[in-house]
Formats: sequence, C-alpha cells, structure tokens
Amino acid sequence: MEIQALIERLAGPDHKSASDALVQLGAPAVRPVLDVLCDEDSPVEWSTSATVLRNIGRPSLDPLLEAIAAAPTTEVARRCGWALCGLKLDDLSALVPGLRHPSPTVRADVAYTLQLKGEAALPYAPDLIALLDDPDADVRQRIIWALQGIGPEVLPLLRDVRRSSTAGRRRVPALQAIAAIAGPSAMEDRDQDLIRRLIRIKLANETPEPMHLCGAWYAVPTTDQKAVLEAFGLSDPEPVTMRLGQSAWTNDTHADAEHGGCSRVYVSPAFDGWTLVFGHHSEDAHLISGLGDDGNEDEDDEAFRDIVLARCRSLSDHFGTVHWYGVSGGDGWTSWCIAEKGEIVRYYDSEEPEEQFGSLAAEEGHHLPDLEEFGDDDLPEDLETADATTIAEQLSVNPEALGPHTRVEGHGVLALTACGRAHGHPQGALEI
Repeated sequence: MEIQALIERLAGPDHKSASDALVQLGAPAVRPVLDVLCDEDSPVEWSTSATVLRNIGRPSLDPLLEAIAAAPTTEVARRCGWALCGLKLDDLSALVPGLRHPSPTVRADVAYTLQLKGEAALPYAPDLIALLDDPDADVRQRIIWALQGIGPEVLPLLRDVRRSSTAGRRRVPALQAIAAIAGPSAMEDRDQDLIRRLIRIKLANETPEPMHLCGAWYAVPTTDQKAVLEAFGLSDPEPVTMRLGQSAWTNDTHADAEHGGCSRVYVSPAFDGWTLVFGHHSEDAHLISGLGDDGNEDEDDEAFRDIVLARCRSLSDHFGTVHWYGVSGGDGWTSWCIAEKGEIVRYYDSEEPEEQFGSLAAEEGHHLPDLEEFGDDDLPEDLETADATTIAEQLSVNPEALGPHTRVEGHGVLALTACGRAHGHPQGALEI
C-alpha cells in the first residue's frame, strides 16, 4: 500500500495496522509522516504520527532535529520534541551532534532526551558538561537537569571542572549541578566556604522582597530565633539570605526525592516582631508525607487537620500565640489556624469548610473562599475574598507583602530536622 494511503488510515479509529506498516517501511515514511505531525490542521492525532516516528527510530532523528529548528509555532516544536525524546535508538551517540546544533531549542531537546536515559547517558556526560556555559539560559538549565537525571556518577567530572583553571564560565554552573545532584554536602570544603562567605556579604545589605507562596508556614510572635529552633526540634542552623531561604522552601515543598521534604526548615529573620517558619516539624512532615497511601481522602483530611491543630496547640502553649497558614499556588487551596495559650481560636480550610470552627474579627468585611463555588452573583459586591495572606496581613506578617518597609531583626537560617540530621540537606541548587 502506498505511504499516503497508510497515512490517511492513521486518522481512523483502528490505525494500528497502518502505523505498523509505516514503521516497517522505515526511512521512506519519515518525511511524509513528519509533514503530518507538523500540520496542526491534520485530522491525524499528533501523538499517533509522533509515535510512528519514534518507532521508526534512527532514520527519524535528523529530520526531527531539522523540524524542531524550523518549527513555525511552539506547538509544532513541542510535538517534534515529544517524538524525539522517545525515539528508539540502539546507539545514544547519535544524539551527540544535536548538542552542537545552532538552534538552542534543538540543543535543549537533545539534552532532555539524554536526561530521560538516566545512567545509560553517562558516557555522554562530558558532551553535556561542555554546554554548561551555553549562551542560552534555558539550555544551561536543561543541561543541569540532564546531569541530574544521569545521577551521582557525574560528580567527579563536575568536580574536575570546579578545580580547572581553564573551565571559565562553566565553573559556576558546575557547582549548581553538584548541588542539584547531591546537595551541599557533595561540594568540596573550599566551595562551601566560598558560598558561606558570599552569603555573609549579601546579608549585610539585604532588603526584604515579596515571597512567592505555595505551601504552609507558621508565624510566631517572637524575635528569639533560638527558642523557635528548639520548639521545632531544629539544629545546625546555617545563616542564609531571604532569597536562599525561600528557594530552599520552594525546592523542598515540591521535592520528589526521599527525605527531600522533611530534612530542613527555613526560619526567617524576625519580620516586624514575628518569626516565620517555612516547613514542618520532622514528626509532622513524616506523618503528612504518609497521607494518601490508603486512598481514603476523608481520613487523610482529618489526619492532616489533627496534625496542624496539635502542633498549633503545643506551640501556643510555649509562645502564647501561634499562627499557621497554608496557600497553594496551583489549585486555590488556602487555610489558617490561630491558637492562643494552648487553645485553637480559629481553624478554616477552603477544602473542608464544614470542619471550620471559631471566628476572627480579621475576617469581617470578607467572604470565605468556599462560598465562591456558588457564583459571584450570589455574593455581596462590596466583599472581597479572604485567604491566608489576607488574615496574615492583619494579624501577623504577610510574606507576599514583604518589602523595604518591613522591620527586620537578625537573619534567616536553614536548620535541620531529625530527618535532616540523619540524611543531610536535600539535593537541589538554590538561589543565593
């Protein structure tokens, strides 16, 4: 059957036989199938044509690279990149020339393809490392992720770059790659000392900046950072800039690696008399990470609530008052808990409003987020929605509103939980 006839059959519900026939044809089928993949108006589902190219393998490689470089839209580039990263290749060395392609999109896509190969891409780590000083920032980041995907076996190569007197601009991203792969403990002593010295310099002239929030934090009305560390079971505090603290919290909140989200906590400087703690007590972090294993969402919600309430009661026994706030940057979830002298004054969670109790004067003049599901037409026009930052703004400190006007005492620290004392700092390159 002619190639064009087979391609027309790809648009049908039963296209497997046509797909298999095109794969059997090999190289002669590549260009016609690629044309279909790049045609956003084609009746053929793009993943179907992309899968054919993937299964054809090596003959598809160079045409795909050309198509990525010449893609008229980001959608076409995305489709071709997807086909590339799943290409069946017996020899990964065929990808290496793509790392030197004039197009930064091609270089990034090839690096991503090697990233997905994991340890199998180790022989090509030197080719990736050569691009650590790529002129394109997206390519440099993709190279670090690719090296991270290969794993710890690349660390000796990266340390060689750090020691080299001729590596030039590759030395800094090599350090970032080391941190991304294995955390700060994998750095040589002189590099750790260099970072600490840089942090000390930046701390001397640091100005608060608004934080991007996605996660949970506590607010404690004290400037006694040592007391906060003790109350949360934290140790080994390392001075950090506010930017580095936020970067660590963001990294750890979204960490996939084992112990990535339970090993350390960012304790802020005192902002207007309040110390903010971004992260959880080690015991709480482990309990929270175990939620979802049994698939019972209602029980998980109750367990999470109990963890928060118990910690707030305990902390408020010690400090008199403690606040807990939660915000999601993705789905609109928000929550807050206010405790005083061992008792919960107010608890609210937008995902389970039926479990709320108590009230706050700070909520007056606002409506709660869960009421929005009934539609804006049913809500008073003069009321705005309250969220955790709304309450924090009035009762303690809103991290989103930090700025030059914020009074700062002391400096922030990253401190280890019990889990961190056993396993060290998590992997991940952080902003200083």
